[in-house]
Amino acid sequence: MEPARLTLRERKRALYRTVILDAAEAVFAADGYDAAQVTHIAKTAGVSLTTMYSVLPSKWEIYRAVNGRRLSQLMKNAQGIVGDGASALTTLLAGVRMQLEFLMSHQNYTCIQLRDVAGWSTVGAQRTPEQEQGLRFGLQLYAGLFRQAIEDGVFVEEDPEVMARMVIANQQVRLALWVERGCKQNMAEVIHGMLRQLIRSWSRPECVERLLEQVQS
Repeated sequence: MEPARLTLRERKRALYRTVILDAAEAVFAADGYDAAQVTHIAKTAGVSLTTMYSVLPSKWEIYRAVNGRRLSQLMKNAQGIVGDGASALTTLLAGVRMQLEFLMSHQNYTCIQLRDVAGWSTVGAQRTPEQEQGLRFGLQLYAGLFRQAIEDGVFVEEDPEVMARMVIANQQVRLALWVERGCKQNMAEVIHGMLRQLIRSWSRPECVERLLEQVQS
């Protein structure tokens, strides 16, 4: 009977963890890490402090877990796109689209990032190891795709790392404006604007119109 009881215990712990992380995400989004109170998180989650600390032992560990959960999902989604075998440009556009869709669908998490991380494209500005790992992953992925698109003759010659950082910085600006405007702008409009800007910024002049039509379709 012991393995069965252990399985039930693990399931209960996993359920508590999910509830706590959902609550913490909302509290950190509203208050920021420094001002957030663990009592507020526990109350929002509907659990006692004892229960919360038995799952995640400190506010810092809760914050890291919030970031780890979302960034793991985001990296997994990105790996799926890269594995499709499409061209570098198609993969890049799909990756940017996916990332914006993900962040706009997880508004509380995006608010945490906007509140607590001054520069999304700066490794040293990240608050947790999970955020730093996620940024390094994204920069490496984007830079590789930009490098290949340059070799394919689609993009102008530029430092792929600069291009990668500018894409992430642009996402921060667009999402900050989206949040400031009450998250009312249509997701498709935000994404479309981002993709068109990317094409205009880096495409070879003779490719711009064709690629803009591709984004439009």
